[in-house]
Amino acid sequence: MVVDSCCEEKLRLLFEFQEATKLYSTRVGAMAEATAGIIPSAEFIELSKIATDAHEKCLEAHEYFRKHIEEHGC
Repeated sequence: MVVDSCCEEKLRLLFEFQEATKLYSTRVGAMAEATAGIIPSAEFIELSKIATDAHEKCLEAHEYFRKHIEEHGC
């Protein structure tokens, strides 16, 4: 990794994006596993909300990362 061209904030934002992506993937996986077992619709709706929240956090983290690169040119 070339640290000279990366500022600490960029790296922090990248790791936040990475963690948000992992969480989203985990939530979607849990929803898929539960669906395979044919769950009640109320449970599916709750799992879907949890996955949607994780997706929104993932998109937000990506946007912060992208904006930082755009604004700072790093």
